Amino acid sequence: MFNKDMASKFVIEKNREFLKEYDICSETDYHDAMRGFYASLDGQKNNLKFDDLIKSRKTMSQIISECPPTDNPSYYKRANIENLEGVFEIVPKKIYQVRAFTLDLANFTVVRGKNGWIVIDCMSTISACKKAFELIQNTVENLPVSAIIITHSHGDHFGGYSGVGNDETPLYVPDTFFDMIFDESVMAGGAMKRRGEFMYGSRLRNSCTKVTGNSLDRTSINVSIPYSKHTTIIKENCTIDIDGIKFDFILTLNTEAPADMMMYLPDFNALSAADNMIQAMHNLLTPRGAKVRSGKLWSQCIDDVIVKYGKDVQIHFGGHHWALYGNEKIIHFWKTKRDLYKYIHDQTLRYANCGYTPNEIAEFVNLPKSLSKEFCCRNLYGTLNFNIKSQYQLYLGWYDGNPAHLNELPPKEIARKYIKAFGGEENTLNIGKEAFNNGDYRWAVTILNHLIFSNPKNEEARELLAKTYDQLSYTQECLVWKYSYATAALELREHQPMEILSNCPFYQSLPLQAFCNLLSVSVNPQIIDGIDTSININIFDTNESVVLVISNCVLHTRLSSSDASGFLKTKHEFLIKLFTKEVTLNQLIKENKVETDSIDLLNTLVDSISLENTKFFIVEPKI
Repeated sequence: MFNKDMASKFVIEKNREFLKEYDICSETDYHDAMRGFYASLDGQKNNLKFDDLIKSRKTMSQIISECPPTDNPSYYKRANIENLEGVFEIVPKKIYQVRAFTLDLANFTVVRGKNGWIVIDCMSTISACKKAFELIQNTVENLPVSAIIITHSHGDHFGGYSGVGNDETPLYVPDTFFDMIFDESVMAGGAMKRRGEFMYGSRLRNSCTKVTGNSLDRTSINVSIPYSKHTTIIKENCTIDIDGIKFDFILTLNTEAPADMMMYLPDFNALSAADNMIQAMHNLLTPRGAKVRSGKLWSQCIDDVIVKYGKDVQIHFGGHHWALYGNEKIIHFWKTKRDLYKYIHDQTLRYANCGYTPNEIAEFVNLPKSLSKEFCCRNLYGTLNFNIKSQYQLYLGWYDGNPAHLNELPPKEIARKYIKAFGGEENTLNIGKEAFNNGDYRWAVTILNHLIFSNPKNEEARELLAKTYDQLSYTQECLVWKYSYATAALELREHQPMEILSNCPFYQSLPLQAFCNLLSVSVNPQIIDGIDTSININIFDTNESVVLVISNCVLHTRLSSSDASGFLKTKHEFLIKLFTKEVTLNQLIKENKVETDSIDLLNTLVDSISLENTKFFIVEPKI
């Protein structure tokens, strides 16, 4: 699959030198990831004892010796360390976990209650969640779902809800969960989805070694939003008996997710850590886009767990990666994760207070060796560089204080001026070629990116920039950076981004207020200019109502108002179809599916709304 000539001599040397970074050939994490292997994805139960299972597989030294020149060795270790997929036994006859990167990014965990399986998190998609649960039923015990716990407000942990749950399933979620899944993921969903194609490498096939083999079919019809008539919102730390199992709920709001919680199961001395302690450096700001996470707060929440449960804990598991066993190992892991995020937070502010900019701080701050040697602190998912910039942004915003950056020219305009200053396209291309030939890939990207934004039709520049991104991708320890560079190269060669699928089926699962808030950020203000009015929207099948207020080209949502100028009464399904333009208002009126006294206003409002995901460019100009 790989041709060694794809990697330049500079890349080959850099990856060779990287072997000295830390003990990459250590077997510890590799063996931990195998522990508890119970059954394969095809349902075949494991009959090997742990030592025999280890002997049946390659050693980490053998794996690293096979690392292709187009992969960073640490990245390659990560790509191979979890390729044992299937059902894992965390506690015999009590706690099981499906871990399968070819199926989904997230784990699927179940706890045996008195009457059935208590599910902890529902993976990314309905199909993945169904398959994972079927695997549990077929290999462990065929029991119904007795309850579902969602640990936090990220889609890879709740998107598959309807694969195992329904509106009668007891559901437990952290405080602000429903507000946050809409606020963080829906309002900027179009941008996040497009940026996520770079972050997760969803368009990549054989163009690089992928840590994840799944294509993450997050089409609108394959994801769901949790809903149950029997929902318990965890508003404070508390202990609840769920189907005979005690759960100590530990709220960790605004850590890895805005709505977030961990659980301690005292019957097993086990912590379910959500995504707050994974086997890699996490993102304090995710490249796909989200709200910045405080390293200080995150660290404090981990320390609180150490103080309360550190003496008793014997088992650690979470929403990603493998479980850990033994008090000494777990406490070392917890302290390492606690110190990692606090160090990034503190050192960023230390240098910011000395006048350094985020780019400067990210360039010279390194982790102490006591942290950088730990596999769970490596730049495998989040990166020190990106996280430093995030903590600067958290306190000081995007502006670095230099007035030259107060009102910079937009990318296309500044690119044209740079190309002119460089003496034209040919001279600029030659500068880019020289940088590429010298292995100065970051500088080459800077030069060639300006050239593409000045003239995206320059095919020679496109291919050279794509080759530069190729070389950068080959040296990345971080899968997100590797996929981002590789996707950039792919799109430069293909000349267009991937088609974006309709979100209409997903919108059908949104509560009315959340959907109307989405309408507000989808309005073309020129179309509603001059309108000053309000309309009551009544959805009788879900018993929801809001008032939409239009003023100064802005659409507001009120939960109630007694003086709305007009009304619309319909079912939730038809409201969605109206604003996604699947049907016209006249059609709905003709079929007696709506009642309204505001036909002209509604037609104007519908015309002003565009809910279709826009297929926009990232590595070349949008206009």
